[in-house]
Amino acid sequence: MKDITVIVREFSKQYHDIIDNKSDYDNNKMPGNSYFINNNNILVMPRDDGECRYPYGEDGFNFWTYSSGYMHCNEGLFSPFIRAAEGAEPKIAFFAGINDKNKNIVIPLLSVPVIEENEHLAIIRYTIFTMGATYYITEYDDILFAVRAFVDKNNKIYFTIVVINDNNNLREIFISSYLNPFLKNAIMENSTDRWFRQVSYIGADKVNKLGSFVIETYEELDRSSMKANYGIINRYIKLDENSNLIKSEITTSRYRYVGGVRRSLHTPSALYNGTFGIQQPVCTFTETAIAGDIVKINVNQKARIDLTLGYCFTNEEKDELLSEDIWSSAVDNILYSIEKEEKDKQARLKLSFSHETKDSMLKPNVVNSFLVHLKKQVEFCSVIKGYIQLSSFSLIGIRDVFQAVEGLLYWQPKVARNKMLEALNFIAPNGRCPRQYSLPKTDDEQPAMDLRPFIDQGVWVISTIVSYLKFTGDFDFLNERCGYYNFINDKTHIVQKSHKESNVLQHLFDIMNYLLINRDYNNTKCVCALYGDWNDALDGLGVSMDDTKEYGTGVSVMASLQVYQNLNEMIELLQFIDKNKYTDKIQEYKKAKEEIEQGLKDHAIITKDDVKKIVHGWGDDKSYYVGSFDDPDGVERDGLTSNAFWVLSGLYDQDTSIESSIIRAFARLDSKYGLKTFEPYFEKGIKGVGRIPNLPAGTAENGAPYIHASMFGIMALFRMGCSELAFEQLIKSLPITHEKISCSPYIMPNSYGYNKQKFIDGESMHDWQTGSSNVLLKIFIKYIFGFQPEYEGIWIQPAKNIPFQNFELTIFLNDTKVVLHYENKGNAKRKFFIDNIEKQGVYDYVMKLNKLWIDKAVIYKDVMSIKVID
Repeated sequence: MKDITVIVREFSKQYHDIIDNKSDYDNNKMPGNSYFINNNNILVMPRDDGECRYPYGEDGFNFWTYSSGYMHCNEGLFSPFIRAAEGAEPKIAFFAGINDKNKNIVIPLLSVPVIEENEHLAIIRYTIFTMGATYYITEYDDILFAVRAFVDKNNKIYFTIVVINDNNNLREIFISSYLNPFLKNAIMENSTDRWFRQVSYIGADKVNKLGSFVIETYEELDRSSMKANYGIINRYIKLDENSNLIKSEITTSRYRYVGGVRRSLHTPSALYNGTFGIQQPVCTFTETAIAGDIVKINVNQKARIDLTLGYCFTNEEKDELLSEDIWSSAVDNILYSIEKEEKDKQARLKLSFSHETKDSMLKPNVVNSFLVHLKKQVEFCSVIKGYIQLSSFSLIGIRDVFQAVEGLLYWQPKVARNKMLEALNFIAPNGRCPRQYSLPKTDDEQPAMDLRPFIDQGVWVISTIVSYLKFTGDFDFLNERCGYYNFINDKTHIVQKSHKESNVLQHLFDIMNYLLINRDYNNTKCVCALYGDWNDALDGLGVSMDDTKEYGTGVSVMASLQVYQNLNEMIELLQFIDKNKYTDKIQEYKKAKEEIEQGLKDHAIITKDDVKKIVHGWGDDKSYYVGSFDDPDGVERDGLTSNAFWVLSGLYDQDTSIESSIIRAFARLDSKYGLKTFEPYFEKGIKGVGRIPNLPAGTAENGAPYIHASMFGIMALFRMGCSELAFEQLIKSLPITHEKISCSPYIMPNSYGYNKQKFIDGESMHDWQTGSSNVLLKIFIKYIFGFQPEYEGIWIQPAKNIPFQNFELTIFLNDTKVVLHYENKGNAKRKFFIDNIEKQGVYDYVMKLNKLWIDKAVIYKDVMSIKVID
């Protein structure tokens, strides 16, 4: 493991090479004043029109670092550090003080808080995100400062502050740390938190140790008892042989640090004075208790301070954390192990391009690094424990997790397996899935759930499990036992653990049964929308015209198509595992499939002047259409998802003549930033469509590219064989191709807004937690690289018109490493080779390309090489 000072110097060199145009980093440039640098690391320079961020941690613990320097973390509802509002005083801050003519120049070592009086100084700042840690680097007056932050597997947080003096003179400086932990199960701070928090200082007992802080917070269990949460901050120092420690001061009082009730970290009085004055080793009740220090040192070449924060819930664990003694080399080795494990994990799925075609907007270096971090995003979305946005119903979404897991399973199948089993325990005995669930802390606790019956939740469960089985062949998964929850009251979200258990296959039968029961049996035979479908904001279709009923016969065409797809998936699965045993089920599903298919053909396709349109859905008793020639507001409207899923469900395969209608709809939905979810947008006050008109025009689902939906459209274009159009839309949807972006350009945002009147041009609501990531990854794997697993083999079907001459995919199919090479030599006919032996492909009339079938029986070697040459 390299010494941190060597790493920081390397980052500094790369930054200056970019600034001074001494390299070809233009080939690595992204929007948002950011660059991919060596080893897929990300360099972000300061900007005021947006924010980049990166999450660290495992198993649902999320430690967020922002390019501005804001940091926060949570595991479910428990937040060691709660998020500070934009522009507010941060909960974590580090400062340097340089003595200049008997006056302290105070320099924040993060971009927050802003100290206005120092803004004129020639301070250079930039942030580096690696897969294991974030580095905040500050350069001033021949001194290089860096703050490194990361978290280990036990959720312990590590901060390392280094000072590198290139002045050749001994410099007197101080380093100050300010930590304001939360350590509670809550979504926000309140005025009484200070009453139940105490911070105490315990002096140093070892040579390299600067002393420790103990944070105690208390949470009420009932009227007569409380539980304690403990946080332990240990502090260590390491100096070169010609540097020395002058003195170390501490305070547990926020008032002493900032200068009283009227001040904040933006005006830290103690730092200007270079001292806290009176040392305060304990603080509680009357004000906010914090952990603050000032460490004065003479620095010859380099100095280093390490802080660790671990948390626990018993006195015994607290004492263990306090007695820890860790050297700087051990901290570095912990990070090295984390980064090595991440590298090994990434190696199970590698996707890379080379030699872009002429006039391509995609640069291989940028795309290849982007794909590395896209996988990280999919993993993040798969293993979440909820409360990512820290709101009451920011729980674990059933549809969200299963969609993400369908991407994750291609390189972490065991993790995907465990998450699916976790989620299956939260469905009702009748097969109804909650919209969201949370993990109870004890067996007796009833979990928080969002019980609004969005009809589509279960469809994603079936499709994902089928994808898992096709890729892994792990049919023992179907025999795993899972429980259920009884949904007692939808309105108050009350649930109760059921005594019933069954295997995964029975859970699939239950889910399928719930979906089939909720159909418009008396008329269209299609699936009722109930509360809504995947388009959350369009949640009005299911409302009943009968005041005595909550839900009517309004239909979601998207959900109906997905259930049609599920029926095909279940029929294929049952025929594969035991067609004789499941004859009755297969016949039941075939009958339902035929009914839904006919209902969709009869009611979802409407015609006017010989022009066909696939509608989004209709209201109770077909009283109105949405996505039709005449919507409730009297306008003609197109919707994206019904058109996309007509293709993705497989219904398109029966009659591809509908292609021109779908392409016409996509053309109307096209925009500067890709395919919109609806065109035109919904004006305020439109009846029957739910809350979507409450969104500003050109934002989220209301007439903007909601990128998750855009991905469905792009996937459909690839499946229709319209690869040129698909790549055109893909390029528009990727953040790396834009001039600017309001959040992290190296992973997928959730949307691009566009409304000139409201000065919105490309901004997004948020990034990281969005399903656009997993659909994009599946597009690359299944349709661009063309790796499509089935029960008995694999289809190799790379797309046409790929904007690169070469690509390589490495993926592990159980114990076999499969390496797929592609090269475009401009041949008239596509050729396939397995281990250098030419194989004959077949033509797919739907996808309009030649593809190769590989039977799984021949996949038994340690390594299999597949070549496709165009």
